Amino acid sequence: MEKVSLTYFVDFVLRSGTPKLTGVREYKERKDELSTDFYRPIREGIVAMHRRGECESVLDTVIAAQTDEKRRRIYPHVVAGYRKFLASGDKRWFEPPHGAMKLGDLEINLNPEVGFVIDRKPHLVKLYFRQEPLVAKRSAVALALLTSGLSRLYPNHVITMLDVPRAKLHTAKDLPNPRLEVLLRGEAAAFSTIYEAL
Repeated sequence: MEKVSLTYFVDFVLRSGTPKLTGVREYKERKDELSTDFYRPIREGIVAMHRRGECESVLDTVIAAQTDEKRRRIYPHVVAGYRKFLASGDKRWFEPPHGAMKLGDLEINLNPEVGFVIDRKPHLVKLYFRQEPLVAKRSAVALALLTSGLSRLYPNHVITMLDVPRAKLHTAKDLPNPRLEVLLRGEAAAFSTIYEAL
């Protein structure tokens, strides 16, 4: 099985019942990733902007290039939230490290999109773009995975998730809850079993 994205796996963990089957089937049968990854163009635009040292107005170009009406409607709110976050204090960008973690037979991509030095501490930032606010359950699962997979390799880095539309940074405060790690191992086994059976 190929590596699973963090977002797909977190979505799977938070579902219950038959929607878990549907989620794995959609993952296995996905055809055009651009159509299933709604926020990919704006995420790539943000990363490219930082890598090239460009000003934020380049994100307006990303919005203007969209032909999908839903993206044209939603992306401006995302960009406004990201601009608000950038303006909220001094941040120096750096290329974040990427990694993966194995949970049984399942390998999960851990790819914080951006890195910032904030208050003299390096922060690894996973971007969250969805219209619904980042709830505690989702951030707990995602931050637990990111912390488990990255904190040993990068012990001085702060692991975070940014709710981009709301410009709100969520931080992993402690090492993951051992009971949550057991749950995640069980969910990974379930994902692998369903994947092989479909």
